[in-house]
Amino acid sequence: MQSIARAQFIVDGNYTRKGFAHLAMHGVEDNHYTMDFLALTQYVASLIEIETGLRCVYCEKKVYMGTNSQTDLENQSYYRALDEAGFIRSTFNLRCVEGQGSYPALKEDAVDTTIAFEVAKTFYGKPIEERFNVLVLYAGDGDLVPVVQGLQAEGVRVFVVYYDFKTPTATTRASQALLEAADKVISISSLLDERVSKQIKSIFRYSEPPSLSTVDAISVWIESEREEKTRKPAPFVLTKEILEEQIAECRQDGEGWVLGAQLGKQIEQVMGCKLPVKLRPELEKYPNVFETKDSPAFSVRIRKDTANQKQRSKVVVVKKKKEDG
Repeated sequence: MQSIARAQFIVDGNYTRKGFAHLAMHGVEDNHYTMDFLALTQYVASLIEIETGLRCVYCEKKVYMGTNSQTDLENQSYYRALDEAGFIRSTFNLRCVEGQGSYPALKEDAVDTTIAFEVAKTFYGKPIEERFNVLVLYAGDGDLVPVVQGLQAEGVRVFVVYYDFKTPTATTRASQALLEAADKVISISSLLDERVSKQIKSIFRYSEPPSLSTVDAISVWIESEREEKTRKPAPFVLTKEILEEQIAECRQDGEGWVLGAQLGKQIEQVMGCKLPVKLRPELEKYPNVFETKDSPAFSVRIRKDTANQKQRSKVVVVKKKKEDG
């Protein structure tokens, strides 16, 4: 019988730093805040204990995000808040878009596929008795729904923390599909509106209004992200042959399944850049070649009849070469 709730707290850094910047720059009702992530994790732990009736222990707190030298300089207070709360940062380089200065552009699904892959790897890589039984996601992208549903099928309860807000140039809103998939949702906006209990108040520390230079920097960064989302992607064709080759390069389970996140990373490594297209639609273009599944995480394999046909073709070619020789 379980005596504790083992929780994994995962943060989408590219999503949460926007909310962190919004609270510092725009604030709420003329008040500006710095989010205390340690107080937030303690508040979520108290909710987990109420929901499960078990003492909550975080087995890991981790944040995944893209960075470069520019964002590192601008996000020191954000990094400091995460470090103080004991979050381990897992980062990878942002790529800059030509013609938009030094401000970064990163496709959001690069972070989401990494989170899905790492969460699934952590869960299934441990003995059953050591696996986490509660997953906390501070994230907002619907691409995380398959891994959420897959873990729920294994008995994991999923809490989603999110923050919907508007700025003069953009709107940030969590995916409704992700919120509906969660066992419990925690809205930062609702906590800001409430701010009654001492525990909730401790999550939001008052801060001084930002200087004009900081406001300008954050505004330009948000505007550059908005422009990147509306920019037409460069033409790119992910051929059947490329997909087959890269699936063969990935680690497969006993039935030939490869995690979609792992395949995406493998293709990006070969390309030397981020995938400019969604992987699932590309695979679905070849239903007679590839087979997919969503549980416990989005995975793909080459259909067995296709693989057998290729093997028979190779045998015929070898025999013909021997006869001709």
